[in-house]
Amino acid sequence: MNSFGPTAVLIFLFAQMTLRYAGFMSAVLPPLRFPPVFFLRMISLLAGGLFSLHAGEEKPTIGAIRWDAWYGQDGPVQSVEATLAPPKYHFRLPWFAKVTGPETVDIDGNSPEIMEKELLDASEAGLNYWAFVDYGSSHNLSDSMMRAFKLYLDAKDKRGVKFCFIEPGEILETAGRAAWSRLVEYFKHPDYQTVLDGRPLLYVFQRPKNLGKDDFKALGDEAEKAGLKRPYLVMTGLSPEQNAKDMQELGFDAISAYSHAGEYTMTPKSYTDMCRDIRLGLWEKCRMLRIPCVTFASAGWDTRPRNERPPHWVTWVEKASPDTTPPTEQKPLIDATTATPEQIEAHFREALEWTRNNRDLNPTNSILIYAWNENDEGGWLIPTLGADGRPDESRIQAAGRAFRP
Repeated sequence: MNSFGPTAVLIFLFAQMTLRYAGFMSAVLPPLRFPPVFFLRMISLLAGGLFSLHAGEEKPTIGAIRWDAWYGQDGPVQSVEATLAPPKYHFRLPWFAKVTGPETVDIDGNSPEIMEKELLDASEAGLNYWAFVDYGSSHNLSDSMMRAFKLYLDAKDKRGVKFCFIEPGEILETAGRAAWSRLVEYFKHPDYQTVLDGRPLLYVFQRPKNLGKDDFKALGDEAEKAGLKRPYLVMTGLSPEQNAKDMQELGFDAISAYSHAGEYTMTPKSYTDMCRDIRLGLWEKCRMLRIPCVTFASAGWDTRPRNERPPHWVTWVEKASPDTTPPTEQKPLIDATTATPEQIEAHFREALEWTRNNRDLNPTNSILIYAWNENDEGGWLIPTLGADGRPDESRIQAAGRAFRP
């Protein structure tokens, strides 16, 4: 039962117990256009309706993707500092960033105190877990890109926010089955997110070319030998049809998406159009083709910072599109592509409704959101640096209104 259920019960019982007293008072008090008993009966009916509507419903499990290039001073940090350095993009900066010059910023969230604030924010947004993009233990970016994860593990109060991994296929291609023992150790962690009565939740982003069904079966076997249940494997690529094909061939359980967005472009779609594409191109496609899934939702997609100043790993942007507008003349680039808090709330509510109506396709009752902190790629929930220098928590509040009614 979700949080509405107990509240409705209390209102319902209170209203019923006071009806007789209200009837008596209606006879004693001067005539009213609507006597007190009318209002109490309306409260009672409303509470009863809420109770019957929500009784027995289980709140969906809500997760958000973390891509952690904002911690420390090495690795990709300098590249994302460059993408968000133009003043027109400062409204996207994580709240712990500092503007140090006309076109320079400093972004370093590598502290326990910042992680504590992030955990509080995630809890306020109604998130149950973060899905960390996992760079393993031997990747050349593992030290820099896994700092936030280590801060998370060290946090004493995780505010009820659990974790799972998203495994990039290209990293699994290099590690192979040697990655399984490490993953199983994390599956044992008391804060690892599980579904369906104890199955560790694991996402894979794009198919690892040199791994097959037997390899992922071996991962499940290793988990069972450790006394765990087999992991619930979710393929998250860029196409639901290709994801479904990979799911079947690799023996996965479901599909979802990482971003389900378009290309890198200086003319991105509006947020409204993007939500429509998710609704028709992912949710309804899964429904029509009967594809098991974890419901996907998005906080946005706008790659213009990376198109203007491509990071070194964004090799698919062949030519940069720099803005020659002087910094002092730049205004925040907020347009129809930039989701408003109200739009995010509405989209998340749609994702909740679709999940409730399609539990046969989403047996885990789960939602995955792009993203917690893909700020320079266009999808973020993390509070940003407000114009007044304080954290702008409007997106957190919007998510909270949807996920914590």
